[in-house]
Amino acid sequence: MHLTPSDPDIATLHRKIGQGRLDLQPNFQRGEVWGKAKKQRLIDSILRGWHIPPIHVIQVPNSDKQEVLDGQQRLAAIRDFLEGEFTINGNLDPVEQYIMELDGLSWDELPDTITGKIEDFTIRLLTISDYKPGEPGELFYRLNQPTNLTSAEQRNAYFGEARQQVKDLSEKMVELGYNREVLGFSNSRMAYDDVISKFLLTLEFRTLKKKITANGVTARYRDSDGFDSKLILSAEECLIKLFTCLRQFDTSVKLNKASALSWLVFIYKYTNSFSTDETLKEFFVRFESIKREISESIDLTLLPKGMNKGVVKKILAVYLDRVGSRVADTSSVVLRDISLWSIFTAYFPSIIEENTEYSALRHSIHHLATVSPTTITEKNFEEIADSLAWGQKL
Repeated sequence: MHLTPSDPDIATLHRKIGQGRLDLQPNFQRGEVWGKAKKQRLIDSILRGWHIPPIHVIQVPNSDKQEVLDGQQRLAAIRDFLEGEFTINGNLDPVEQYIMELDGLSWDELPDTITGKIEDFTIRLLTISDYKPGEPGELFYRLNQPTNLTSAEQRNAYFGEARQQVKDLSEKMVELGYNREVLGFSNSRMAYDDVISKFLLTLEFRTLKKKITANGVTARYRDSDGFDSKLILSAEECLIKLFTCLRQFDTSVKLNKASALSWLVFIYKYTNSFSTDETLKEFFVRFESIKREISESIDLTLLPKGMNKGVVKKILAVYLDRVGSRVADTSSVVLRDISLWSIFTAYFPSIIEENTEYSALRHSIHHLATVSPTTITEKNFEEIADSLAWGQKL
């Protein structure tokens, strides 16, 4: 199989499509599936002079006709725009003033300078000839193998200060020794970047009540300003302390992204309220040990004074449920946090007695355990969280 490169301009490609010499829908192709928004983004890229991926076409033997192997959707979008089927969206990020002025205009309404710029835009074309029967099909398969990028991988294309700050902290995690054996998951598919970016946004919002979505993180990456340097230092300190806690175990504690984020938030709040790192490490070991005992159906040991075993199990059940499902909901984030602090206040009552917020939580949990130790529900914890405005402000 031989591939010959060329760089025809859009005017030439459109003419060949119109003449039937460039077939966009040979029998192996799917139908045209791009919606208006995708088509508009392609035209926007052309207006900006950005690179368009190469088009692969098959030269039909003993003919001047070509069949599109890869690039059907791109060519169809160009054809449809030049034939007036949709207009320009001038408000796509990053905003460009001269494109904004073209917003809502169709091909026939554009000034000659713009139509000329589009028609002169060249696209790399790879023409396939001298091929064996199975080769074009195999190439088509390889070009179209699905590549489902994670949100973190998609955001990695935004070269701004926020993205670099997140990458620096992610690299710091690897440098410290974070890995699957220690944490429970690796940085495969940029998982550390994902946790860090959401942690930084949580600190920036200063609340657990604002839902952090993938789109929200992406929007923050697009912002020209990075995160405040004090937040970066706080995040790094929390990552170091979490690693120190993790090293108390000989094997992985099997955190996932949701529980790792909750522990980072807990450590941040703990650090701002208390000064003893030894207590933090002791609590981490106790909490994760209880979690293991429950998951392995082992009878609980080292119960906090005055805390009913059934209550502890219920708190952990709520935590584990919200670690494994509905992880992004604000209610899940709040319930995970209040679960951690409920166990902490039970184990270390003397430490929190001067802190109004944590003392109120301890009192609420103690009251709940006294009134209905065998009938506690998740709703009870939600009611406590609401009554204390838990997570409203970090």
